[in-house]
Formats: sequence, structure tokens, C-alpha cells
Amino acid sequence: MNKKVQTSFSNEKPNIKVKKISFFSAIMLVIGSSIGAGIFLKNGEILRNVQGSIVLSLISWIVSIIAVIAMGISLAEVTSANKNNNQGIIGWVKCFNTPFIHKMTKYFMAFIYLPLDFFCMPYYAIMTIQDAFGWQTNCWVAAGISLIIALWFFLTSGISSWWGNIQNWIITSVKFLPLIFAGLIGFVMLMCNQKPTASVIPSILPDEKWKIDHALFCQIFPGLGIIGSIPSIIFSFDGFYTSASLRSEMEKPEKIVSATTIGLVIVSVIDMLISLSLLFGSTNGKINGINWFNDNNAHWVITIIDLLIAFGILGITNGLTMYNTRFYDDLIKNNEIIFADKFQPKLRTNKPLAGLLYSACICPIVFIFFTLVGSLGYMDTSGYSLLKMYDINNIPLLNEGYDSHATAIGNLNNLYSMCDLVANWSSMLIFVCITISIIGCLINRKTNRVKIEKNKWFVACAWISSLIMGIGILFIVISSIVNIGIVANWYKDINTTIFDTSEPINYTKEQWLKDLVGAIMTLIILIIIVLSCVIPSWIETRKNKLRKITK
Repeated sequence: MNKKVQTSFSNEKPNIKVKKISFFSAIMLVIGSSIGAGIFLKNGEILRNVQGSIVLSLISWIVSIIAVIAMGISLAEVTSANKNNNQGIIGWVKCFNTPFIHKMTKYFMAFIYLPLDFFCMPYYAIMTIQDAFGWQTNCWVAAGISLIIALWFFLTSGISSWWGNIQNWIITSVKFLPLIFAGLIGFVMLMCNQKPTASVIPSILPDEKWKIDHALFCQIFPGLGIIGSIPSIIFSFDGFYTSASLRSEMEKPEKIVSATTIGLVIVSVIDMLISLSLLFGSTNGKINGINWFNDNNAHWVITIIDLLIAFGILGITNGLTMYNTRFYDDLIKNNEIIFADKFQPKLRTNKPLAGLLYSACICPIVFIFFTLVGSLGYMDTSGYSLLKMYDINNIPLLNEGYDSHATAIGNLNNLYSMCDLVANWSSMLIFVCITISIIGCLINRKTNRVKIEKNKWFVACAWISSLIMGIGILFIVISSIVNIGIVANWYKDINTTIFDTSEPINYTKEQWLKDLVGAIMTLIILIIIVLSCVIPSWIETRKNKLRKITK
């Protein structure tokens, strides 16, 4: 550590009382970081994959929940080897895996995953607000609002864990209101024998009404949909591990895994109830599919619920910001990231100021890049431009989606579609990193290379989580390759009438090109993400070898 760093620390007051995170607050942090977005964003996709089957949907949820809870329990042993820093996942990988894998994980977390979360989550919050009011805007207004949201959390939760904890309590308390609504509405409608207009209540068995002619690989038959839905459900739990990464700021660090497990069980129960409720009460498994409120001039109810959902999504940003700045701070302190020496003079004992400044340099670059690519160089493949939206007077808007100013200089519908793409891949890959650390810890049971606190449930839970996660992730990667061939084959259907889930559609060449670009981009984005981790890791490894040879 250089002299400047020593001086910086010497100026700190030695007897400052630092407020720690309590056990109950840690449970709330798990809940606040992982609930509120995924269940509302992905439930409809899961239902499509299993062709409207309640049983198959429940099987998908149960299998995925078992995997996530087993993963949470497995982290008890993993985290015991790395108690004194906030690096979280990369710290776990460093302990139990090869230096090359550690470097790959480090680059992925620092330059892809965390910055992409600050790209996606604010946009999802804005999109939900647009759902609430039928508000249409353009990508540049949305980008400006997103940056303001990110700045707020950087200046509060990013600096102070106390502020982050307070905001988490507020947001988590509020976000439970739409969760309660979504968890009850379907069951209430069933008890009252009230069905939404044009409802397609999912059946116990796969429903012919949910089959589509142009089905992707995981939608060919319902059995594949179970496996294909695992990554989407896992997305609902993304962020739970942030509490395990804040072990050093816990009042009782030894209880962090208990807090994580309890939080995951609570989230699982809530998500299951909401999924079932929306399956029964909605036409598409989503909040906006509850047509009864629209048909009875009560759209304002859905408006309020959407606003609360948007507020809840911000809770994920809050938890990630608390993790983000402390993660970078640890990397800088240990000189494990490029330009660390430039930020080391800003290191502080009680505040992650260095991490905050480093994050403020990285995240805007990624945000601007994907905003420009999404709005200028991508095509809407998720149907955002075809959504029926309502204004405040419950009057349906034209099928223009979220963008009222789609021009050659930017398209918000395309940007939201890009959000979906990068969010899916980044979420999936972060669970790959966690699984890798668990597998490394499992191998350590044989080698005893790393000193750990053994947990009697670890081996069984490690195998369960690794197998389920591995199967789900491998399936999605294979699907992304197979789907290119499937979509390419749709060329024969150009200028013919096909039947979607509801009404006949004339399949145009323009739509085929959109579908093909979407399939290709899905794979390309994955390749870019992987290469952006592999190449710098290889370069760093080679430089280290050359230094050793030179010495």
C-alpha cells in the first residue's frame, strides 16, 4: 500500500461507531433484493413455455426453487472461507477455483454484470410506469430518467449502508402491496366465479389454445418448457446473494447464511402464490392481463399496482448499489482491478468512496453503449411495439407500444427488447459463477486445500443446485443455437397467414427479418459477453507468466 493510502487511513477517527446490519435486516435485504421484478416480468413467459398448463408451471417453479434454496444453503460452507471482504462471488471463486476462472469471473462481475444491472433495472421501472399511465415517450427521455435514478442510489445506498438499509425497509414494505394484490386476485376471482373477459384460464394439461405455429425450441412441446423456464424463474431470485457478500457488515456474520435461507424460503412462497394467482386470474399470466378491471372502468386499480411494482423494482437497484460500491472498493484495496492505484488514495475505512468513484466511471460507459446499441442498432423482438396500452381514461391506445416518437434516431421499443436480452444472459451467467464456486468447494471436500467450516447439508445441496442449474443453463445455450435454424426455416412462411395465440397474422418478410435478427443477436450477445471475459483473462495470465520468466 502506498504512502497516500496510509495517510488516508491515518486520518480516520479510530473510535467511530459503525452501524451494522442486523439479522432481521439481512433477511429483509434478501427479500428486497430478489423480489418485486422477476415474478411480474417473467411469469407470462413461463406460462407460454408450458402451453398454459398449471401443473407443468408449478413443476418448473418447484424444481427451480429447490435449486435456489439448495444454492443458498451451499453458500454456508463457501462463504466460511472468505469472511473478511465484500467481494462476494469473485472472492468465493478465487478461494476454490483456478486463477484463470477467477479472472474471468472478476471481469464479468466488474465490467458486465453490475453495470448491466444499472442499465436494465431503471428501464424496467420506467416501462412499468408507462404501463400504469399509458404514457408514451422516446428513448432519450427514458435514458435521462434512468440516469437520475441510478445517481440517486449511488449517492445514498452507494455511500452508506445505513441509508441503503433504510431505503430497503421503505421499498420492501411498499412493494408488498402489489405482491399481496397479485397473490390474492386470482383466487378471489375463482371464488366469485368471475373470469376476466377473453380469459384463457390455464388448464391442468397443456392447452391447445396456447400452442403457436411459430414456436421456438423450448415451446415445441410442454416438457421442454419445464427446462426452458428454469432460467426465467431463476431470474426472479437474482440478487439474493448480495446479503452473503455483505458478511463483514453484519452484526452476527455467522448467521448470514441462515438469513439468506430464510429470505429465500419467504420469497419462494410469495412467488409461488403470485404465479398461481396470476395463472388463474389473468389472460396471459401478467398483471396487465387482468381484463376485469378494464372492462369495469376500474383501470385505476391496475395503474396503482403498476406504480407500486415500479417502486419495488427500484429495491433491486438499491440492494445492488450497496453491493456494487463495496465490491469495487475491495478490488481496489487489494489491487485486483485495472487502474486500482489511481483510486487507492480515496480508500476510507467506513465508506466505500473509492468503490463509488470507480463504479461511477464504469457504469455510465456500459449504460451509454447499450442504450445506443438498443435504440439505434437493434430490432424489437419481444413484441413491445405491439402492446395494447391504456390512457388514464381507460381508452386503448394504438399499437405503438411504449415509443411515441420512433424514428431513425432512436426507438424505445427496441431498447426495451435489448434490456430483456442482456438481462437474461447476465442473470444466467451470474448463477453460472455461483455454481462454479460451489463445485470448487465440493472438490475442496476431497483436497482440503482451503480451510472451511463444514456444513452437514453442503454436499447434498451442492449436487442438487449444480445439477439443476447446469441442465437449465446448458438447455438455454443449446436453444439459442437451435433457434437460429428454426427461425431461418420460417422463411417459407413469408406472405402466408399463420395463427398466433389469438388471431390470424400475415407473416411478412420484415417480421421474419426481425425474428432472425433476434435469434442471431441472442447468440452474438452471449459470445461477446464470454469473449469480453476470456480475452482479458488470457492476456492478464500471459503477462503474469512473462513477468515470472523475466524475473
